[in-house]
Amino acid sequence: GYTVLATSGHKSALEAAALHEGPIDLILSDIVMPGLSGPELAARVRALRPEVRIIYMSGYSDEAVAQHGALTEAAAFLQKPFSPANLIETVRRVLRESLREPGPPD
Repeated sequence: GYTVLATSGHKSALEAAALHEGPIDLILSDIVMPGLSGPELAARVRALRPEVRIIYMSGYSDEAVAQHGALTEAAAFLQKPFSPANLIETVRRVLRESLREPGPPD
């Protein structure tokens, strides 16, 4: 039941974040990518859409992931390989947690 904006790299992801007219609730990004890391991509998207949630994925060790700054950020993490069921469970948990957060005062 989710609408997915699939992109093939950081340039198209940033373009989608800027041009998509509806909300973007979640980004699923690899941590290590050519040209721009996942945390760098997340920071740029959050500048446009501060409410977006992040799930990082990686096949690298926890130590390598920590070097990219992803484990210190408030983001979920999926270790590769992961099952489709684990991905869906993580997406649902992250979105559910975002609904429970208090909003800004009126």
